[in-house]
Amino acid sequence: MIELTLQNIRLAVRARDKEEAIRAVGQVLVDTGAIAPAYVESMLGRELQANTYLGHGIAIPHGMAADRGLIRRTSVAVVQVPDGVEWGPGQIVRIVFGIAAMSDEHLGVLAALSDVLDDDARASDLAQTRDPAVIIAALGGPKGSEAARPADLEGARHVDVTLREGAGLHARPATFFVEVAARFAAEIRLTCNGRSANGKAMASLLKLGAPGGASLRITASGADADAALAALRDAVASGLGEEEGKRVATATRAWIPVSNGRSIGGISASPGLAIGRLHQLTATRVVVHDAPGDPAIERRRLADAIAVAREQLGDVYEAMVARSGKSEGAIFRAHQAFLDDVELRAEAQAIIDAGHGAAWSWQGAIAARVAEVKQVEDVNLAARAIDLHDVGQRVLRVLAGTEHGATTLPDEPVILIAEDLTPSDTAKLDPRRILGLCTAAGGATSHTAIIACSLGIPAIVGAGAAVLELAQGIPCVLDGGAGLLHVAPSPADLDSARRFQLDLGDRRAEEHRTRYEPALMTDGRRVEVVANIAKASEAELAVEAGAEGVGLLRTELLFLDREAAPSEEEQLAAYAAMTRALNGLPLVIRTLDIGGDKVVPYLSLPKEDNPFLGVRGIRLCLRMPDLFIPQLRAIYRAASTGPVKIMFPMVATLEELRAAKALAEQVRRELGAPRVDIGIMIEVPSAVAMAPELAEECDFFSVGTNDLTQYMLAMDRLHAGLAKQIDALHPAVLRMIDATVRAADAAGKWVGVCGGIAGDPRGAVILAGLGVTELSMSLPSIAAVKAHLRGTSHARAKAVSKLALACKTADEVRALPLPA
Repeated sequence: MIELTLQNIRLAVRARDKEEAIRAVGQVLVDTGAIAPAYVESMLGRELQANTYLGHGIAIPHGMAADRGLIRRTSVAVVQVPDGVEWGPGQIVRIVFGIAAMSDEHLGVLAALSDVLDDDARASDLAQTRDPAVIIAALGGPKGSEAARPADLEGARHVDVTLREGAGLHARPATFFVEVAARFAAEIRLTCNGRSANGKAMASLLKLGAPGGASLRITASGADADAALAALRDAVASGLGEEEGKRVATATRAWIPVSNGRSIGGISASPGLAIGRLHQLTATRVVVHDAPGDPAIERRRLADAIAVAREQLGDVYEAMVARSGKSEGAIFRAHQAFLDDVELRAEAQAIIDAGHGAAWSWQGAIAARVAEVKQVEDVNLAARAIDLHDVGQRVLRVLAGTEHGATTLPDEPVILIAEDLTPSDTAKLDPRRILGLCTAAGGATSHTAIIACSLGIPAIVGAGAAVLELAQGIPCVLDGGAGLLHVAPSPADLDSARRFQLDLGDRRAEEHRTRYEPALMTDGRRVEVVANIAKASEAELAVEAGAEGVGLLRTELLFLDREAAPSEEEQLAAYAAMTRALNGLPLVIRTLDIGGDKVVPYLSLPKEDNPFLGVRGIRLCLRMPDLFIPQLRAIYRAASTGPVKIMFPMVATLEELRAAKALAEQVRRELGAPRVDIGIMIEVPSAVAMAPELAEECDFFSVGTNDLTQYMLAMDRLHAGLAKQIDALHPAVLRMIDATVRAADAAGKWVGVCGGIAGDPRGAVILAGLGVTELSMSLPSIAAVKAHLRGTSHARAKAVSKLALACKTADEVRALPLPA
């Protein structure tokens, strides 16, 4: 750990503004040989990207990651400005703590600085002292109760782990860690660089500032300590739920203006070119005044507000998952974890007990945590401070009785400019109204960037304060791929940009234009591309997206979020609405798949220790004929309105298939309905092993790769420590699909796939090569998958699938070159 010395400290410095203060602390680092002079400019550039004010009169300016080559050795410097310097609106800094970090050696000093932030009196002393030894004593290393408590748990045991390179302990991984830890009764602590945190409190974990590659010690005490340590070790090894390499820029060419106009550089967050007028977004915050009341009442007000905020975040999560996927939705699961942090709540309650109102106390607790997270040197981790702020504002809005409405925008679509956007702000954006997005602060891994990318909005972050000075309504060109905002382009520039924009959109437009064309491979092999849907309104959207039918109707949505099961008539109305929308295209209706991770409260099913291996899918339906028979009746009645097929989920044995078919035949005869094709989901290894026998007694198979993968690899797909390893392109899973197709071919039956890999171009090619003839997927994937299949031959797809079957790992499969 580095140490402060007299050479690193300057007292009683006068600075007219923030820039002068940063140059002063940078000069100390230059004078001590820690940095090249050019690194001072990098420190100023970093300040344009993000305000480094921590609170309590302290700021920590540091340079940009791209300029670390200008650092000669890790060091810190302290400049005292007793008269203060304005760092931002209402922010007066008296201690400037400059950082030059090539490694983690400075974290001990930052840990001590964190203790100062918790003590107003100590911060004031440092701002006024004339003795540098006082500063050295205060910041000489980690102190306080959090500084070193790795072995203070009675009967404690521990394991040592290492975080994955490039992925520090920020909000989502910390949420993942806390969720695993919460499953155990054991007391758990996590130690990094001499600092310790509560392993069940996310805000406490963030305070560690553990970067990617950091070594951690996990300590546990209690009856289930060994099990807890094993699970947490596996969770860290799996990457704490983070997906490596998920976000890959798709735009590689930058637009080059015709004329030499002004441009502002930032960080590419989401590719694409946007042309339009700017709209400056003014951030609004809840203003809190202290209104003390009865402590018990204020505690209850805070608890109720947190509960409401948690429900709101659940709604935002569901909306974001439906809109952009689970990875983006996980941001709001992380926000919920902040609200579950017992230490954060305890701090707010302690302030209430000291004689303050609920809102004032909550704001104080959140502000302290935001300051702690901002101090972290790792820019990805420090960026999580905005998530904490977002959570804090959400609770304050509930306490104040105000709504967080949608952003007010002009009538015409605009390029939105903001200092920064919280995840909640970004989640509310309407892509139809936002051409592009540019923020002064933030980084490429910020949640604003992640969500913007998922929504397909071209975006730049970290562009600096200059973008906030641009005039409202000025025309601009935003190049998200290049990270450049071109201001007031000339008419020639605009013409050039529009041509470039058209070129970028050509491929997507071509996919959309040809979306109704069949997926006919170059050598004549046809693959049907159909849709996964869950409700009637999606059937029409599926046709519009280019689907050739519906390969999976998840009927359980009809049964969820209600107090009783839907009647036969309700179900018939829903199925008939879908057949009408499909206008002759096939509709494969999967019968009720309840159990596992899908629970229906009104059924009063007993709790199961392992619900994925319990009564779910067809097992549940066979045990509850009062639930199953009305659904079968509704399906057979709907068959008179359009081509319908029945598909039974989770069939594991021949006996289950026979029992389900017998019940279906009984219903059909009672109604006098015509026969319909009956198929089964292939989701468990036993169904693959029995595929030759099952194929003789049903009309088709549909492989559910999501469940088949978890059962084949014996990995619960909801298990926090194993989710990262569950990959449907694992050779073991592909060999199961291959065996299923061969058995079906021998019986003259067809095979579809309705799991996640069907909508992935790589998965689609491999599945087509294995002989799968139907791919069912989410609507956004349909046009692209059809176009990709039309661009390759079945012979080449077979060659790739053969290589995939011979691979030893999922990574090897994903590394295979796709045929053009």
